[in-house]
Amino acid sequence: MKEKKSKKAKKSGGSRLVTKVILRVVTIVVIAIILAVTAWIGLKKFTTVKYESKLALVDKQLSYCQELVTAKYRYSDIITLKKSAGWAKSYSIIKYKGVVRAGITDVSDVSYSISLDGKTITLEVPPAEVLGNEIVSQSVFDEKQSIFVPISTQDIFDEIDKAKVEALEDMIAEGVLDEAREYAARIITQFMLALGFEEVIIR
Repeated sequence: MKEKKSKKAKKSGGSRLVTKVILRVVTIVVIAIILAVTAWIGLKKFTTVKYESKLALVDKQLSYCQELVTAKYRYSDIITLKKSAGWAKSYSIIKYKGVVRAGITDVSDVSYSISLDGKTITLEVPPAEVLGNEIVSQSVFDEKQSIFVPISTQDIFDEIDKAKVEALEDMIAEGVLDEAREYAARIITQFMLALGFEEVIIR
């Protein structure tokens, strides 16, 4: 009788031990799942905050740039104006200097996308444009004026305007806008690397 009781006691004790082990294992697994889910939610929130922070930084940096002048080209030339009527003659020889500015009209309009890990940014940079073409100085090198066929100041301005348009056309034909766009891409790339991006793709 005692032997039967001790066997029953051993069996019940063994089953209790197995139950305790199973409960402990289940508890550990449940805790591990809860911790994993919590960590995943926390990481997702952190990633979202980090992503939104990057967006704000990029917007701020691009808004600082606004008009981005990436190239200045100086040019100079001499033009000669002549007028004659019968024996009356006038001429003016004018020397002038000009500056062409090229770059991106408004960098804040540049569209971009950031990878989910926040390491790569892709920017759509528009072609460079002529931002200005101004005459910075002009002087009459030599002249001879006749009261019968005078050369007016407006005549000089008109001739210089024609010359500066021609100078600009020559520069564009030589690829100055391509150079300005390439340099703009380099500058924007440096801006983005300074913000912490590991890869900058310009399209």
